Amino acid sequence: MKKLLISNFKSNKSVDESNEWLDELVKTVDWNSLGNFEVGVAPAFPSVEEFSHRIMEAQVPLKLTTQDLSAYPAGSYTGAVSARNLADLHVKYAIVGHSERRRYFEETSELVAMKVVQALDNHIIPLVCIDEPYLEEQIKLLDTATLSKCVYVYEPLSAIGTGDNVGVGKVAEVFEKITKLCGDVRCMYGGSVTDQNVSEYLLIAHGVLVGSFSLKANDFAKLVATATAL
Repeated sequence: MKKLLISNFKSNKSVDESNEWLDELVKTVDWNSLGNFEVGVAPAFPSVEEFSHRIMEAQVPLKLTTQDLSAYPAGSYTGAVSARNLADLHVKYAIVGHSERRRYFEETSELVAMKVVQALDNHIIPLVCIDEPYLEEQIKLLDTATLSKCVYVYEPLSAIGTGDNVGVGKVAEVFEKITKLCGDVRCMYGGSVTDQNVSEYLLIAHGVLVGSFSLKANDFAKLVATATAL
């Protein structure tokens, strides 16, 4: 399976700023040299539809990702973005259970499990974010068939946006815990990833989730170039 390099905008950038970022990335990345990698981007929700059209027009293999989705199906859930709302936008991945969602929006592992089901029911691959304090709890809420269809992102809260990335040895330990519980699944790392440390993570990980360092298109393009040169 291909390794993933995913940019997460979080709640940064206006629609115009996001479009400028995308235009710059399309021009800068060597899309014919991705090899065994997939490159994705998770803009804020107001840009998802625009990105879907622009990616298709540019004819580049950039995988559209959402930063979240509703735990509920289409229906009377005011303010929620259901997986059904995304059906025509060519969304491949959805980030669920990000530590910032758990921390600031009080999301529970039960709610995240519901989001996983909604994503899979609508042909979207969930990137399930986990940290050690709730790793086993989260995984035990997913049945065996579901576990094998997810990608797991180890993102320690201490490393999110701090510049204090976790050592590869520790990441490997957590990946081992995940595979013991889930079987042969893809495991990614997220937390202060840059072009300077991405290579070491990709020695053991099936990809990286990149936040702050990806907010400048040129920086993210450098990271992509570094990774795909391995």
